[in-house]
Amino acid sequence: MNNSKLAATSSLVMPALGIDTTSLSFLMSINGYAGFVLAFIAASIIMKFGTRKSTLVVLLCALVGGVISAFASTYELLVVGRLIEGVGYCCIGTVVPVLFSEWFPPSKRGLPMGIFSVWVPLGAMFIMGTSGFFFNVDDSSSYRNVFWFVVVLLAVITITWIAAARNPQHSYLDEEAVGDDEKPKVSEGFRSLSCWVTMIAFAAFSLGTAAVMNFEPLYMVQAMGMDQAAANGMLNISNITVVIAGIAIGFVMNIVKSTTGRMGILVAGAALQGVTFGLAYVIGESMLVPWLILFGLANGVVPAIFFTLVAEIAPRPQLASVSSTLMSLGQSVGGILFGVVGGIVTTAGWGASAGLLSGAGAVMFLGALVLMFILRSRERKRSANE
Repeated sequence: MNNSKLAATSSLVMPALGIDTTSLSFLMSINGYAGFVLAFIAASIIMKFGTRKSTLVVLLCALVGGVISAFASTYELLVVGRLIEGVGYCCIGTVVPVLFSEWFPPSKRGLPMGIFSVWVPLGAMFIMGTSGFFFNVDDSSSYRNVFWFVVVLLAVITITWIAAARNPQHSYLDEEAVGDDEKPKVSEGFRSLSCWVTMIAFAAFSLGTAAVMNFEPLYMVQAMGMDQAAANGMLNISNITVVIAGIAIGFVMNIVKSTTGRMGILVAGAALQGVTFGLAYVIGESMLVPWLILFGLANGVVPAIFFTLVAEIAPRPQLASVSSTLMSLGQSVGGILFGVVGGIVTTAGWGASAGLLSGAGAVMFLGALVLMFILRSRERKRSANE
């Protein structure tokens, strides 16, 4: 919600701060810079302090950044707030998959990971649906009401985490490791080809997803003549579909237990997602609803499978924090690169960005395909050694 609040109020923020689409896209993407820097140390932090404490730090950063953004009356101060918020947005996707891998055995990770994977669309759906109660389209400065609403929710969830969250008494990641193995070094994970291929594929996924989630409402306003509230409601068709698909694929992952089977579903989902990326800013109003549904279906499947396989993607299960960290790095890279879309739109119009988004879709599909072959090869080698 904290990340999507700008998309839900974009047509108000721009006149209130006197900025154009390029500056807005920088505000939307700047949290990726914080995540990019932290990605290189996040795995070490998680392995040293544990997932519970690491998650608390992430939530506190989101809260502090949210307060600064709500107070901000200038573009520059809002940039500072978004940078601090970026720690929360980019790193929550690092710590939670590792935490779930500790709490659940591989055969039962599909459903909890599927539920978690909808955190972005669920938050976006909620803020898109509720923001209209807090802003007034005739008063551009009223966007701050939405920002303060999110701050209150961040405070509630942070307090809840402190009161309720506990480290697991037994870590399934340790159980998956060979009994006499020494504790692996983080550097081993960063040398793994599968981790870096995943990072590239997830970066492409995040670029396209961020472009749609952040700019599609503005596209509907400018290209289709909708008002902000109507555009937010229309995007929620996709968000609802993402949530349904993400949870449904969690049940499927608990049935399809083989890595090869799961990766086959990921490749198919990535192919569909790539097609929807390319159509994002050329789709007409008559085909908008079908496109939103197809986008949502693919967008629910792809991240859920990536999150479910964090331990399998890593060279050893104990290095799941590294594969999860590099996925978060990919999310940050995609979040930074999608800002280019704003510049393209400003200078050449919405349709000019179709090539960039199509390219992102192709990279995501190829990355998923290569990753499938890498994991299949690794499984064969392990079977041969046994």
